[in-house]
Amino acid sequence: MSLNQAPAARRGRSSHPAPTAARPTRAADEITREVLSLAITFYRCFLSARDAFPDQATEMSFVKEAWDTACYNRNVDIELTPTLSKLMTNRGSHLRGELKTKIKPMVELMFGFKSGQNKKTIKANRDLTEKLKDDLTFTFKDIAARKGIYRNPLFQKAVNAMWFVNTRDEAVTQPQMFNPFPLPGFALVITVTEHLIDEWATGIRSDIPFTAHDYRDLYQTHINALRRFEEKTEKYGILDNILVRLHNIGRFHSGAQPITHHAPQPAITDATIAAAILEYQEDEETET
Repeated sequence: MSLNQAPAARRGRSSHPAPTAARPTRAADEITREVLSLAITFYRCFLSARDAFPDQATEMSFVKEAWDTACYNRNVDIELTPTLSKLMTNRGSHLRGELKTKIKPMVELMFGFKSGQNKKTIKANRDLTEKLKDDLTFTFKDIAARKGIYRNPLFQKAVNAMWFVNTRDEAVTQPQMFNPFPLPGFALVITVTEHLIDEWATGIRSDIPFTAHDYRDLYQTHINALRRFEEKTEKYGILDNILVRLHNIGRFHSGAQPITHHAPQPAITDATIAAAILEYQEDEETET
C-alpha cells in the first residue's frame, strides 16, 4: 500500500478521528446510562418506602444516595451532574402518575361508580363519593358494615399492579425496603385512591391533576393517621399484619419465591450420613 493509499489516520491529515477514538466515549456513555437506570430504580424505591412527596432538601438527599448506591453497585465513580439529577427527580411525578393510572379503573369497578349523564346516575355517584370519603369509609374491607379498616381489597390489587408485577419489579428486587410493605407507600396508595374518588364528586368523573402541591398535605394526613392507628393498636400488631400481608401476597403475585429466614438445609442429612457409616461398617465386617 502506497502512502497516498494509506488510511488518513496514518498520514495525519484527516480531521476525523479514527474509529477507535470514539469507543471510550461511547463506553463511558453506556456506563453512565446503566448507572442512571439503576439510580432511578433506587430513587423510586426511596419515594415509595420513605416519602412520596419529599421537600427539596429531602429530594436531593434521595437523589444523591440513589446515585452513590448505583455507582457503588457498578464499581464506578461518576459525577452526578445537574442534568442527571433532573432526570431522576422527574421520576417523582412519574411514579405518582403511574400509580394513579393503575388504580383508576379499580376505583370505578370496585366501588361501583357508573358512567352516564342521567340525573339518577349522577346523584348516585355524588352520594357514593360522600359516603366513601366519610370517616375513611373507603378504606374498609366491608364498606357497608364499616369493618376491616385499611383492608379494602383494592389496596392489595394496587400494590400488586404497581410494585409486584413480576420478579424483576422493584419490591421484589429490593426486599430490604418493601418487606414488610412500607407505611409511606401504603399511605400513597390510600391518597391516590381518595384522589380518584374525588374525581367523581360532581357525579361525572372529571380528571383532576394529582400534583404534589394539591395532595402533599392529604398524603401527610394519611401518614399521620396510619401512625396513630399503629400506635393505638400496637399491642395487637394490626397494622404490622396488614403491611406484612401486602408484601407477602404481592410477592406471591409476582411469581417470586417467598422470603425465608431459615438457615439453608445441608445438601446431605445426618440420617443419610449415619446410614452410610452403618453400611460401611457392615461391609467391613462381611469382608473380614
